[in-house]
Amino acid sequence: MKQRWEMGSEFDWSDEYLSPDSPEHLLPGAYELFSTGTAALLSINKLSPPAPGKRRRLHMPSFYCMKIAARMQTVYEVCWYRDLPGESSPDFATLQAAPGDLVLAANIFGLRPGEPWRDWSESHPDAVLIEDHTHDPFSPWALHSSAHYGMASLRKTLPIPDGGMSWSPRGLALPSAAAPASPAASKLLTSMLLKRAYLNGAPVGKDTYRQLALESQEELFYENDSGVSAFTASVLPCLNVPEFRRQREANVRHFIQLSLADPHPAWTPLFTSWPEGAVPYNSVIVCQTGAVRDALQRHLVQNNIFPPIHWPQPKMDVSSGDARSLELAGRILTIPTDQRYSLEDVERVAGIIARFFDSGPPARSSGSGSV
Repeated sequence: MKQRWEMGSEFDWSDEYLSPDSPEHLLPGAYELFSTGTAALLSINKLSPPAPGKRRRLHMPSFYCMKIAARMQTVYEVCWYRDLPGESSPDFATLQAAPGDLVLAANIFGLRPGEPWRDWSESHPDAVLIEDHTHDPFSPWALHSSAHYGMASLRKTLPIPDGGMSWSPRGLALPSAAAPASPAASKLLTSMLLKRAYLNGAPVGKDTYRQLALESQEELFYENDSGVSAFTASVLPCLNVPEFRRQREANVRHFIQLSLADPHPAWTPLFTSWPEGAVPYNSVIVCQTGAVRDALQRHLVQNNIFPPIHWPQPKMDVSSGDARSLELAGRILTIPTDQRYSLEDVERVAGIIARFFDSGPPARSSGSGSV
């Protein structure tokens, strides 16, 4: 069977993802698993519920997934502070946390050191710090955190159908999932297996596994307090995480090198460096305008490359309202260069991007995504 080529979209599953030897244990000493990272984050409210009719305040970064923010608004009173990827730290002057408030710190794209947040927390001991390490669950910041709580949506970087993890660097009590695993996890695992067969050239329709993936992700998104699937719980300690991280970082570094060697005024890499020991989530670029970004995204999809936008604002009628976050959200694009791909794959996608711009992208305009 002739293998099919594409980059991006959901993970597939292969036994090759397992460690051939005893895996390096990077997981916290004590942790709880949920169906999703959102469920893990929502569960923290159970530890110290507010008085009847009241909601605890949750301060969230202005540049974040607005779908998750919409879910948080069902439980918390959400406030915003300015935090933009590509900058060394948040604008702490915009973070007005009162004693007892929850503050969500996000290692967006895996680019941040933990020291700024450690210093902020030490000077605000009455606020509860929760760190979102979804984009690099095994970074030095995550492994050496001093926050009250950490959480991560593991399936964003690992080939598993579900899995949100919570832990407490301070050794505090952790909430556990109250409900069993969601049936959506089995549906998504089926999609992953069918995708692997499709990529290997089997007569599996792409629409078949894609429909399963879309349905299961939507169902998982609305899980409030479900546990993790037996598959994820069993396979998580056996995944070859060190090799995943090595290949992911090598791919991102190669993409940046290719980008800087052949720059174009219509786009630029969001970042060119990161803290030692960290691994960027993926390659991320910023286009000159929203119209350029949208045209490039369509072009890549036509070439079997599926670049997501992290993250559209507004979404589900939710937005941080921060002008700089809105402007960046309209021009940003994530290029999939994770551990599934080789350096040759990275060169291929870089070449497709270069040819698109050589042919003349849309001129500067107030098109889609521009603010």
